[in-house]
Amino acid sequence: MANLTLTLKLPFYRLNQAKALEFDRLTTINTQVANDLLKIEVKERKKLTSAAFRHIEIGSMWIN
Repeated sequence: MANLTLTLKLPFYRLNQAKALEFDRLTTINTQVANDLLKIEVKERKKLTSAAFRHIEIGSMWIN
């Protein structure tokens, strides 16, 4: 499987160490969710709703 990297450049207002650490933590969670989704067969993946991701702390809007 090919690797694809997407880089987003986001402006951060009043970035401090706490915000940077939180952003890094949420980025790690998001990456893990995306990788886990790719491991699921496409037919099964299409059946999933945001309710299947309630155990993940990132918002359902982000999951959708």
